[in-house]
Formats: sequence, structure tokens, C-alpha cells
Amino acid sequence: MPYVNIKLAGSVTKEQKKQIAKEITETLTRHAQKPANYTYIVFEEVAYEDWAIGGELLG
Repeated sequence: MPYVNIKLAGSVTKEQKKQIAKEITETLTRHAQKPANYTYIVFEEVAYEDWAIGGELLG
């Protein structure tokens, strides 16, 4: 049972999430032979002010 956790700085639309989830599920099915109905994907949207790169906040 694959569990994929996607963390994003900022947000994406529901349609973007649908497409990302579809493509990740298809990739796991095709390359790892994992059944689509047992592939779990979670999106975590993090505010830019809560994300830092190289010691600097993004927001």
C-alpha cells in the first residue's frame, strides 16, 4: 500500500491536485505494480511564511 505525502509551499487548485494524484497513481501502478485502489496520496499545503530554504523564509 503506497502512501505518498506531497508538501507544497503555497497552494494548488483542486484540478491541479486531481491531475497530480492521477499521474502519481498511474506511475506507481506502471512502474511498481501497485494497485491504484490501494495508493494513498495526501497533499499538505504550507504557508510561504512557514517554509524556509537556505535559512530564509519564502514569505
